[in-house]
Formats: sequence, structure tokens, C-alpha cells
Amino acid sequence: MIEVARIAAIMKAHHLNTSELAEIVRLSPSKISKVLSGDQKFTSDAVGILINELGIHPNWLFGYEGGPEKIVYLKDFVHKSELEKLESRIRELKDELGEVYKQLAEERRPK
Repeated sequence: MIEVARIAAIMKAHHLNTSELAEIVRLSPSKISKVLSGDQKFTSDAVGILINELGIHPNWLFGYEGGPEKIVYLKDFVHKSELEKLESRIRELKDELGEVYKQLAEERRPK
């Protein structure tokens, strides 16, 4: 279940009123009001729209990551393959830096 505080955080961050959110998720404003009061839940279609249209991370939306005060977006995460590429590049740069230090040390040695 999605916490009401998370829906409210989305509305605040995106400057949406009840009618505007209703239009985005293709529900009636009265349904949104009932969701915000805790009387009803979002439809699965509405949840999908929040994820796809606004880029909300599903783990945040369902309360598995982070608190309701800070929205987590899909763009905030780096794909594992991209992370592996970045880590590999960091290792390469460290190796290069080590070689430069060795060369510098050789050049500074008294002859």
C-alpha cells in the first residue's frame, strides 16, 4: 500500500492540486480525495502512471526505500552495468596515477 504522505509529497514536489493529479493518473478528483483521506487506494494503472510519467521509483512509492519527505526518482539510480563501467574506469585511473607517482619519484631521486 502507498502511504498518503508519499502521494502528498509527489503533489507538493510537482506543484499539483487534486484535479491536476487526477488528470495525470486518469482518475476523478473525488477518487484522488478519497485516496488522500485514506478511504481508497490507487488503481494499479494509476500507480503505473506515477512511475512512468513522473519517474517515481517504485521502491520509494511503496515505502521500501527512503522516507516520504524525499522522493526517489528512477533517474537517481545508476544501472548496475553503468556502475561496473565507472568502477572499472576508476581502477584504471588509479593505476595510471600510481605509474605517474612512480615516474615522479624516479625523476626526483638524486643521481
